[in-house]
Amino acid sequence: MRPAARDRHPLALAAGSVLDARAVDVCDVAAAAGFDAIGLRLSGEHAVARRDVVPLRRRIEDAGLVLLDAEVHRIAPGTAAPGELIDTAAALGARHLLVVSDLDDASRTRDALAAVVERCRDAGIGTALEYMAWTTPSTPAGALALAEATGASVVVDLLHHTRVGATVAELARLVRSGRVGWVQICDAGDRPADGDLVHEARHARRAPGDGILPLAELLAVVPFGVPLSVEVQSDLLRTTLPPDRRALLLHGRAQPLNTIGYRPK
Repeated sequence: MRPAARDRHPLALAAGSVLDARAVDVCDVAAAAGFDAIGLRLSGEHAVARRDVVPLRRRIEDAGLVLLDAEVHRIAPGTAAPGELIDTAAALGARHLLVVSDLDDASRTRDALAAVVERCRDAGIGTALEYMAWTTPSTPAGALALAEATGASVVVDLLHHTRVGATVAELARLVRSGRVGWVQICDAGDRPADGDLVHEARHARRAPGDGILPLAELLAVVPFGVPLSVEVQSDLLRTTLPPDRRALLLHGRAQPLNTIGYRPK
């Protein structure tokens, strides 16, 4: 039996871990592996035709899963709030739309993000902003400032958090703000010698326990109840394990971590 919710983090199978599976198959392999939730890349590999939205939502609900997040809206020059993506996410019952900004200006990112937040709010879903070394924002402090200015929440990817040089204390400050929507987990080796963090994040992540990231130390400051989304984009795993076996592996590796955290008073 799983530990009580107050003593654990719900586990989600992130879209990035199973980009080679159809949306309906993500649902099936996640449920079979024991996950509580899933993420879907509705903007790309997991795009859903209009006629398939209702059956997929029913499939998700019948499996006892939650659609934690729909990916991904990229804020870029000339882009507007993604109405169709938001509507599909809402129709599927998604809790959040994940947003990243490719702009190099915080004020322009803030204005664009505010428009997305408003559009998502009208559709009944949340908006979550992720920070990475090559995006705006690139730090937890920058993400928090934009989230507080717009009403968004923040996605903390522990790989990105580590690679931008952020600390446990910075994660704790972000947690205390109440703005953390969920935490993405994976593992990794040493920082890439060539400095190519984009390639590492999209192709060379490792399953939890197969690297050196201080996952337990970081998760110790995250309250129980905050979901952990297992995002392991790995060319190696993708070529050696089909989605169902990959989901089982990742769930097994993540389970020891979902009981590391604290219970808010």
